[in-house]
Amino acid sequence: MIKLFQRDMALQAVIIIVAMLLLWGSALVAPQPMTAGDHPAVLYGLLCDWLMPLPRLAVIIALLLILTEGIMLNLLLANVGLVSQNSLLPTLLYIVAVSAGAHTITPLILVNGCVIACLNQLFLRGTLLTILPEKICGATVLIGIATLFYRPAIFLMVSYLLIASNYRLYSWKDWALMILGFAAPYVLLVLILYLAGGLAGWWQETTAHWHLTSQWHLASGGWRQTVASFFLAATFLWGVIVVMGQMNKQPVVWQKNATTTLLLALGGIGMMLYTPFTPSQMPLFAVSFAFCSYRMLTATNETGFRRLKQHTWIYDTVLILTLIAALLC
Repeated sequence: MIKLFQRDMALQAVIIIVAMLLLWGSALVAPQPMTAGDHPAVLYGLLCDWLMPLPRLAVIIALLLILTEGIMLNLLLANVGLVSQNSLLPTLLYIVAVSAGAHTITPLILVNGCVIACLNQLFLRGTLLTILPEKICGATVLIGIATLFYRPAIFLMVSYLLIASNYRLYSWKDWALMILGFAAPYVLLVLILYLAGGLAGWWQETTAHWHLTSQWHLASGGWRQTVASFFLAATFLWGVIVVMGQMNKQPVVWQKNATTTLLLALGGIGMMLYTPFTPSQMPLFAVSFAFCSYRMLTATNETGFRRLKQHTWIYDTVLILTLIAALLC
């Protein structure tokens, strides 16, 4: 099956569509209304108010968002050489990760869109081993927007700070651009609310709920969901180990971009403390999961893994089980 994702693009697209129908078919047939969830922010609250009476429309929008994000992530990773140019497997893996346990639009679907756009700002291209000042500002603007959909997304700033350290962005100008970029969406929000006459209400609600309350507890679910969650987590960890093992065999720019993608998972770990805990919360790590799992599933194509080519059926089985695990979640 892995070989199918190295050849015919049309066939790959058909497989992805079938996978999306399997993952979201029940939600389309019997849509569930959107819920405010834990720690929603102002933009998600507005979206929820609009789409709550239209549950099927919310599901359709969620499907379109996930598919678009998966394609954009695939193109982005391919453009910087992290994945193959002729494979849509990262798109499938991203869809699987984000769809695990999702039945309608969730804050994390919107946050992941911001993360992918942020990744576009932070990737290196060419031979320059750092990013331009406007990219710094653009990346933190997108993180600020993400927090307007989901407040725990503030932990993405931890990932950004580590990425900035990897790029040696230590100057006061870099720090100033980071702060100004993150604050920009809030300045615009305050201006709009002031003109609309809603600033006082928003400020009162914000100050009353300014702190994040941890929701870290074991979510209720059957043994199938637990096993499926453990399997997805194990697949992700296997992928991380494979990527770490490939680092020294790649050019410096590849290493920097791969490290940037891996560091995004640290923001997911922070957000994990504020969601009901299951053995894995793949939507929190969807971008890193798609990249690492792709590198793991296609490891037989790497020079250092030629000895494993006779065992390609193992990777086919892992891919099929990954899809089944997402269905069970």
